[in-house]
Amino acid sequence: MSVTRRIGQALLGLVDTWYYRRYRLRTLGPVLFLGQARYRGPELRFEDGTLLRDNDPIGRLHFNNASIAALGEGSLQRVGFRFAKLMRQSLRTLAEVAQSDPSLRDVSVFQGMTWLPAHGEVVGFVSTPMPKSWRTRLLAGHFRLLMSVFAPAARIRDRGNAEPRLYWLTRTALVQNLNKLKVEPPGSVSMSRQA
Repeated sequence: MSVTRRIGQALLGLVDTWYYRRYRLRTLGPVLFLGQARYRGPELRFEDGTLLRDNDPIGRLHFNNASIAALGEGSLQRVGFRFAKLMRQSLRTLAEVAQSDPSLRDVSVFQGMTWLPAHGEVVGFVSTPMPKSWRTRLLAGHFRLLMSVFAPAARIRDRGNAEPRLYWLTRTALVQNLNKLKVEPPGSVSMSRQA
């Protein structure tokens, strides 16, 4: 790893630590953090019937950039497989917490933001591009910086496309798809699609 990437990771790691404390995030498995906020926007109805209204509580999902960077170098497929496994573990933890933690009782929708292209439909995620605005352009620049510093595969770092996308996951879809979030023991082979 280049010295520039190591310095970038250290600096952005400090930003991540500040963000984690500032927004009182909690760790959900190996690659996700969870925060809580109020939804601001138009009424949304999801395919499973979940209705999200302005000012409803939502769970905010954030990637643990340091854990993703720690996946190591390798081919896009190898890194993607390791990431998918860790993501399934984190989503399983989210499902358990969503069902047992009283502070999440009123949260019916979880939302995340990333530059990754649409994926995760197999476990219930719905992805939408963010509306074009000055904030979206600023986020795209931030995401390009994160990709260049934290992305473990060179093909991801060199991709350059950092279109900010919103990811939505209803509590209903999360619970219904729990069986798809099984984490396979080491050495086993799964025939199911990856998250």
